[in-house]
Amino acid sequence: MKILLVYYTGTYNTRFLTDRIAERFAALGCSVCKTEIARNTPVADLSGYDYVGLGYPVYAFNTPHPFIKYFKKLKFGSGQKYFIYKNSGETLGLNNASSRKILRKAKKENATFCGEYHFVMPYNIHFEFDREFIKQILEKDEKLMDIMFYNLSAGIAPVVKSNFFYNLCAFFIGIQAIGGAVNSLFYKTNGKCNGCGLCAKNCPNGNIRIKNKKAVFSRSCDMCMRCSFYCPQKAIKIGFLQGWQVNRYYDLFKLRKDGAPSEPYITGKSKGFYKCFIKTFDEIDRRHAEIFGGEK
Repeated sequence: MKILLVYYTGTYNTRFLTDRIAERFAALGCSVCKTEIARNTPVADLSGYDYVGLGYPVYAFNTPHPFIKYFKKLKFGSGQKYFIYKNSGETLGLNNASSRKILRKAKKENATFCGEYHFVMPYNIHFEFDREFIKQILEKDEKLMDIMFYNLSAGIAPVVKSNFFYNLCAFFIGIQAIGGAVNSLFYKTNGKCNGCGLCAKNCPNGNIRIKNKKAVFSRSCDMCMRCSFYCPQKAIKIGFLQGWQVNRYYDLFKLRKDGAPSEPYITGKSKGFYKCFIKTFDEIDRRHAEIFGGEK
């Protein structure tokens, strides 16, 4: 089989998931192509592929603007199979509405829906995730990937259910299409910037340039947080969102190899923000045990 994975990534969480999915398809003897969306990425030709995977991080309960802008240019063949693999730092119900534009366009073009999967990945904004928590997240993500591949082979297409309330809220909250351009006016560097150029080199939107050995920001920001997240000098201030800044490199490949945490970070007694993960992780465990056996 021929597989095409089309994805947008901010701080590389979706790239990590895409690489893992590609590895799994390759292990099954499939031919896999990957298209990472950035400024001026050529429009992919979907013809000839048995499956098209669409991957993105959830931004403000919506699909990122760069992904949607690119996705609108894609053309599905009638009956062409596709699946969605999205990710976010929490499992609130509002995230269920994020794929609505993708689903509408694909349905209009008579593409065949083969399932939607919501993976958890660590935050790149708000606050830093504990390493033990990330290890548990990656453990559950591997199980969810097992489930995804089983469903694809069995012709099972699970739906992430949204509703009118979720759709309406996500519509009004989803300001990333214009919010980045406004907030970018207030991006600046502190005295730690040494003009290394890493942010300018890696910005997927070409929004940053180096002038007089300092980073200068334009108005084409989509708030992916890649520049501030990976700045080795911690030199970038992110405007109105400065209080939520995270500057931390998560070595996801190493953490995955380290295996499960010594004890579960999320338990039935988790409270506050972490409570939303209880149901999600329990459902993954239940479905995995149902398919493959073992403990729930």
